[in-house]
Amino acid sequence: MRLAAALAAGVLSSAACADQPLTSLRTATLAQLFPAQDKALLEKTLPSDRELQYRLRDPGEGKRGVLVYVSPTDSGELAAAWAPVLDSKNLLYIAADGFGNSRPTAERVLVALGALRLARSLGSLDEKRLYIAGMSGGGRVASQVITHFPDVFAGAFCIVGADYFLPQDEAQRARATSRKLVLLTGNLDFNYDELRLVYRRYQQSGMANVKLMDFAGFGHQQATRVQLASAIEFLDGS
Repeated sequence: MRLAAALAAGVLSSAACADQPLTSLRTATLAQLFPAQDKALLEKTLPSDRELQYRLRDPGEGKRGVLVYVSPTDSGELAAAWAPVLDSKNLLYIAADGFGNSRPTAERVLVALGALRLARSLGSLDEKRLYIAGMSGGGRVASQVITHFPDVFAGAFCIVGADYFLPQDEAQRARATSRKLVLLTGNLDFNYDELRLVYRRYQQSGMANVKLMDFAGFGHQQATRVQLASAIEFLDGS
């Protein structure tokens, strides 16, 4: 009976841990996140008083890096397999709810930029480790953000989705090609050929720090914890 009780207690304890949320919720409006002088510009994309909901996981240790995630769905919840990787890498995770692939790209870009501003309000950040990631359509948004706003993020991890873009302005183009970019795909991904083409175009355009992760048998799916860790190691590398 004692053994049975102990085993039952262990099962219940494990179940309780599994039920614990991986993220906490934070809300903010664009007006709270951006300077007042930007209000008119913000209103062209989203109402500045609209309340946005973000999911946040903060390792809370000193100067943290940040991973802003753009989800293909309307849930920004953190993948369970990612949590220990991000914690071990001292990366704060933040993602918006309600801005999946059905939303216009401009809205998703703006909300992702707002996520980083919200993260900044939580304490000191490691400015060299500000990353954006996304899957599928979210990966396309992440690729747009890193090249349109190269002064904001240091690197991007685009999972089974990415677009090619570089600014026409020479100075802005030079900053964009200096960023780090990881593209993840596999031969079972329906975006496989496109991802490989995007990779080659960035290489040919002078982006020295672009990495293609190409896995046999990998389809249109989320990155595993091992793939995530490998991508972060590349982004963190000098």
